[in-house]
This record gives sequence, C-alpha cells and structure tokens, in this order.
Amino acid sequence: MSSGAHAMAAGRRQPGIMPDHLAHVTLESRSSARHRAESSGPSRPPLSRAERGAIQIAAVALAGFCIYGLATGSPSTVGYVFSVLVIGAAIAWMRRAPLPGLLAIALAIAAILHLAGGLINVGQNVLYNASIGPYVKGLGTHLLQYDHVAHAYVSFVTAFACWVMLAAPHAATNHRRELVILAVGAALGLGALNEVVEFLTTLAHHGAHVGGYWNTGWDLVCNLIGAGAAGLVIIQSRATAARPAPAGTPA
Repeated sequence: MSSGAHAMAAGRRQPGIMPDHLAHVTLESRSSARHRAESSGPSRPPLSRAERGAIQIAAVALAGFCIYGLATGSPSTVGYVFSVLVIGAAIAWMRRAPLPGLLAIALAIAAILHLAGGLINVGQNVLYNASIGPYVKGLGTHLLQYDHVAHAYVSFVTAFACWVMLAAPHAATNHRRELVILAVGAALGLGALNEVVEFLTTLAHHGAHVGGYWNTGWDLVCNLIGAGAAGLVIIQSRATAARPAPAGTPA
C-alpha cells in the first residue's frame, strides 16, 4: 500500500483524525463563510409590532397622496413621494435595533405632514402656506402657519431619530452632551438639505408653491426650534434619570 493510501486509511480508522488535505479544505471553507458573514455587515433585528404598524401607515399615506397628487396635476408629486422614499430607505439602512414604538409612529406622522403640506391644495395654494392669524409685515410671515408647525415637528422627530440610531449607542461614554449636539446638528443638516431640494423644485417649477427668501429663513428657524427642543428633552431625560431618589423612597 502506498504511503498516501496508508494515511487515508489511518485517518478513517482513527476517529477525530482528519487527513491533511481534507482539513485544509475544511479550514478554507470555514474562513470563506466567516468572510462572507463579516462582509455582509451586522444583521438587523426583525421589525417590532409598532414599526410594522408605522410602515403600513406611511405606505398607505404615500400611495394615497401619490394618487391624489397625480389626479390633481400637482407638479411636485414625484419630488415629495421620492423624498419620503429616500428618507425611509435611509432609516432602514441606519437601523441597527428596533426603534421605540413612539418614535416609529412619530416618523410616520412626519411623513404624512410633509406629503400633506406639499400636495393638498387650500384655495389657490398648498397646505404648507395655509395660515391662521394676521400677517406681520416686519417678520414677513403670519403668526401661525402650517409650514412653521410642520418644520418644527419634523425636526423634533428627526433629532430624536438621529439620537436613537446614531448617538445613543455611544452615550455610555462621558461625551453625552457632545453626542446630543451631534444629533441636533444632523437634524439641522437634513433640514437644510430639504431647503436645497425646495430650491431646486423652485427652479424646475418656476417657483410654484415653495416660497421665497422669507419662507426659507423661517423654515430654518423652525427647524432650529424643533431640533433644539429635542436636544433639551434628551439632556433633561438623562438628568432626571440620574437624579438620586429622595431619602426613604423605596427602591
């Protein structure tokens, strides 16, 4: 019997001992499988019940507003629908843990407010430009306008989403305040990006429904108010949780 055949026979006779060439193949296959697993990135957890509900709400609203916008001939329909799809895809890409139920529903509501503001007609204009109260000439705006409320709310929710998905996983460090500022800044950056999209829409549709310099300025101010409020809530919630309980309070 040859030496190679003798080694294979010995490997078969002795349990737990694998021939060298088979061991080499097995190690290569394991290394390849490990490399594929690492290159595919961390696996995402399944959707929670609240997340599934929020996605269903947003999907129904997206389809409904898309049909409404096309039926009414709104030139901004494709832009608004596309922007919501892009934001939804970005959230899915950044998500590494189930979102809190309240935040998931709040994001769906933000999408509805955005679609309604740009696609629902109120008189000769869109809902974003609907207002209550007198016009203040010095401020260049009405006292209460849908646009202001929607921008503040969306920025508030966006700052929380940025905190949960980007900053909170690292909040155990001693840089929590800096991470809060980062989340607020990210929300403001996304708000500014939306203004760029509105500007491009203005160029494409010859200024239809978007507004001018005053509108952009107040949008940014309301973004700052909403995102800043979210940052204060996050910091305050941490301070409240870290506050020691009064003496005599049961644990």
